[in-house]
Amino acid sequence: MTTATIKGWCPGALRPMESGDGLIVRLKIAGGIVPLDLAAKIADWSSRWGNGEIDLTGRANLQLRGVSVETVPALRQAIAEAGLLDAEADGEAVRNVIASPLAGLDPGAVLDIRPIVAKLEGRLASDPKLHALPAKFCFAVDDGGRLGLGDVRADIRFEALATADGPIFAIYYDGGEDRRIGSCNPNDVAEAAALLSSVFLMHRERSGGDIRRVRDLVDTVGMRTLAGAGALGPKSRVARVTPAETFARIGVQSLNDSALPSSGEALGYLGIGLPFGRIAVGDFDRLVKSVGRYDVSEFRLSPWRAIVVPLSSLQSAHDLAGTLAARAFILDPTDPRLRVAACAGAPSCVHGTTPTREDATRLAALIAKGSFLHVSGCAKGCAHPRSAPVTLVGRDGLYDVVHNGAPSESPALRALTLDEAAEHLRQITTKHSQDGIA
Repeated sequence: MTTATIKGWCPGALRPMESGDGLIVRLKIAGGIVPLDLAAKIADWSSRWGNGEIDLTGRANLQLRGVSVETVPALRQAIAEAGLLDAEADGEAVRNVIASPLAGLDPGAVLDIRPIVAKLEGRLASDPKLHALPAKFCFAVDDGGRLGLGDVRADIRFEALATADGPIFAIYYDGGEDRRIGSCNPNDVAEAAALLSSVFLMHRERSGGDIRRVRDLVDTVGMRTLAGAGALGPKSRVARVTPAETFARIGVQSLNDSALPSSGEALGYLGIGLPFGRIAVGDFDRLVKSVGRYDVSEFRLSPWRAIVVPLSSLQSAHDLAGTLAARAFILDPTDPRLRVAACAGAPSCVHGTTPTREDATRLAALIAKGSFLHVSGCAKGCAHPRSAPVTLVGRDGLYDVVHNGAPSESPALRALTLDEAAEHLRQITTKHSQDGIA
């Protein structure tokens, strides 16, 4: 096995990761902006050199599954010809930037963040000092528009705010409002990211390399130590943007707040959810061809495992939605599958012993409205490493149940069959409903 197939690494084009269904090759597409001609190529790559399964990750990246050691060189050459291949694996590994999906299109955004994101990605890829960052270390750049990233986990977050003196970016460490550490001008985002990353790396080295995420560093040394570590601007008093609710991310949406939903000419978009972040290449190819029938040159990837298609009118968005199969796509913001996170599971993942996506599909309808379920193939919790109201953790073909915790925490119940887990969820939902009535 070569260094290009390291098991357990965050997969890239230069450093694929071994899984149960072959190698995973992650495509880090700048800003999550996918031109349609590139999308068509990705479908072809999946068919020719993968197993025909494509993942949309929680960091708005696309992954090709089922690639083999023999097909990696041809795939990598095609990726290079498409302009997506990084100069080196270490630079690719740390180029983890999540951007607002409607960057440059949302009239409600504070500013167009596309050049800012490009500059930040370039700095991460080209600065050898930053290549020491852990592979899961992540940045978020929020344009202050309607599809805010406030609920997306990122080690360092930049949120655009409108002030009397022009746009600024409030800067946060992962963990919430109380972890705002300063501000910077739009032109200084990349430099601020590099500075704060250097602070993290310094403290990480002092700890012996055990700290891997900013939230762990904050818990270890405290905000007071970190907040004064860099030459950042003051903490702005402007309120942060509230993240968009699910209903604003999925289905036909207007980009003109004054337009009525029935208006056929308002600029809009179609949010297309992918069930548990997976799509078959045939469905992906049909989506690309369907989008191409409209005056559209690209679509956007989002960290909510949904594709955002900007369209010239709401009527076009409705027409496009009518061509997509409910089996493969989620177009209804009340679809219960949106309340469930599930990893690849068995047999796609070597760590999984349960078919998590199949089981999640069955269990989705049992989840109470307003609640959330995580079906994890193992205690790593790749699909949702955070706490959830209910988490099913696969173990030896059965499920352990964790209440209000992460997959790695102690379970309340052990070794449940799928039927037993389903009955447990029914009981929770019934109690939730009764408590609501009371």
